[in-house]
Amino acid sequence: MRIEDYEFEEEKTQNNLADLLIEMAEQIRAGGKLMLPMPTLKEGVLEVPLGEPIETGIEVSLRRHFIHVDIILSWRRIKEEEG
Repeated sequence: MRIEDYEFEEEKTQNNLADLLIEMAEQIRAGGKLMLPMPTLKEGVLEVPLGEPIETGIEVSLRRHFIHVDIILSWRRIKEEEG
């Protein structure tokens, strides 16, 4: 799967969302890889190698019936060692 084609949207309760964000925060703190849920109807997880530094961005858009908050994280790709 190409990471560029990866999108994930799912409705969650506030508690489920908090659990997901806490789990992501713990993985980021530990370093190594960030394990993200696959898009709906696909099984497994997507493992993304973490790098330093991590750039952050937040975008908020107010719509008529919704508020969208996009949290953007980006970091340099880690070159995998050739064996």
